[in-house]
Amino acid sequence: MYFVNWQREISIVELNGEKVVVKRNKLSKNLHDYLLSITYTILSILLVHPSAPPELGSKLTLNEGFKMREKLQQMGIPTPSLISLTSALLIEDFIVGGNLYEALSRGRDSSLARSAGSITGRLHRSGYSFIDNKSQNYLVTFSGKVLRTDLAFIQRKDSIFARSMDIGSFLASLLALDCKRYKEIEDAFYSGYQTEVKSNIPYISIILRNILGFGLSLSSNWVNNILQNPEKLMSYWRKFGFSIESP
Repeated sequence: MYFVNWQREISIVELNGEKVVVKRNKLSKNLHDYLLSITYTILSILLVHPSAPPELGSKLTLNEGFKMREKLQQMGIPTPSLISLTSALLIEDFIVGGNLYEALSRGRDSSLARSAGSITGRLHRSGYSFIDNKSQNYLVTFSGKVLRTDLAFIQRKDSIFARSMDIGSFLASLLALDCKRYKEIEDAFYSGYQTEVKSNIPYISIILRNILGFGLSLSSNWVNNILQNPEKLMSYWRKFGFSIESP
């Protein structure tokens, strides 16, 4: 399923006998971009890790372009092949498996989340952040390969807050899943991430997960997932080496 996107109208059409994905900007795209950017900065101030807002405008189009996709490929981050790009329209290959959230919610193996964690870790290791890293921004091929799409907000940021935003936004988008399934997926994501980064996970990523989950995954499961047994939660954090780091 491709069709959940705040900024673009998405359709699947045939081009030269092949299915492609066409993404057209919504009239409200600029407003959504601004809201995401200002939310990022406000949260960074509230969590005492002030960070400049992500660049908007032409930067967003450049991030979706051929050069950025080539750079990501060199980092080991696969993306759908780009066919055409303008400031208002993007056409890329159709990926038959749909987005990662849908795949995981249908019971696909949690190793897909491990791949997303590895992709996030590779980007961070290279000094960049996705900023908007929800699970719907990953696609899954028929064979189970995970690709990153919706690249517009990639920024050259490696601050604790930027990295935490990537971790937190990914996990926040999955908090609507039942607790057992969510923990399995969270474990897999952390495992993939730490394989690449080999460092502690900032504690504020959990705070961001809980805050962002209110907007991305509001449900009874959101409450259950953020209010786990404290002893189990502390044991879990020690397992994955959470740390409180200063800016």
